[in-house]
Amino acid sequence: MNQSNPELIFNQQLADEIVRVWQQDNRRWLDFDDGLIQSEIDLNRPEYLPLVLNRAMLAGIIFVERPQRVLLAGTGGGATARYFSSRFPDVYGEAVEKSDTVIQLAQKYFNFPNTKNWQLISGDIVDYVEQCQQQYDLIIIDIAVNQKTPKWIIERQFLQQCRSILTAQGEVVFNLLVDDANDFMHYLSAIRDSFDRRTVCLSLPNYRNTVVMAFNQKPAVLIEDITAQLPDLEVLWGLELTTFYQQMLIDNPKNSGVF
Repeated sequence: MNQSNPELIFNQQLADEIVRVWQQDNRRWLDFDDGLIQSEIDLNRPEYLPLVLNRAMLAGIIFVERPQRVLLAGTGGGATARYFSSRFPDVYGEAVEKSDTVIQLAQKYFNFPNTKNWQLISGDIVDYVEQCQQQYDLIIIDIAVNQKTPKWIIERQFLQQCRSILTAQGEVVFNLLVDDANDFMHYLSAIRDSFDRRTVCLSLPNYRNTVVMAFNQKPAVLIEDITAQLPDLEVLWGLELTTFYQQMLIDNPKNSGVF
């Protein structure tokens, strides 16, 4: 069956960027006119995440229990919140977004959950984390400025504050988008220093992004038990966890913190 042409359904010039929403058949996505898709949903499948990056950022479930409370830093269209609300409706979450325009788009075009379990908060994630009294099992930090992860994300104070609002078995997940290998090592070293080297990297073939998972404590799951658990986890989460795990084995040397 032939696909229709992409249709531009929202286009607005902000102070320093253009915000656009596109639709093609059941696909709807958000971009900033920079060649990167910021968020994407399948209108008919709220329980599915079309972007491999969004799916990869949940791969830490291989090592920890299902989260009960989630914090999203950098909401985009809110695809991850929509996914959790559909697949795990008992999960609570907050999504913090600095742009009021993006917040409006998440609600109007991307079906951000309109339930008591999820809140969409207008604010700066640095301020939110500093003042937060809540504890989270999962914090997802997906923020880029000019196609690069800003350096304030790896400042020691911010990383320590993120860790301070984690539950004992909680994790923080970073989407790192950097210029080169030296930059990546600088970012990774800062994260590892703040999390006692308990990290797992997951590279994505054909993408500049690398997902870094940082754990508050060493995961309780035994590495030798993971492979047997993956099929059930894949069904529960709808994620290609076996593929992600095989890539982790390549990306993370033994005794690197979790492996």
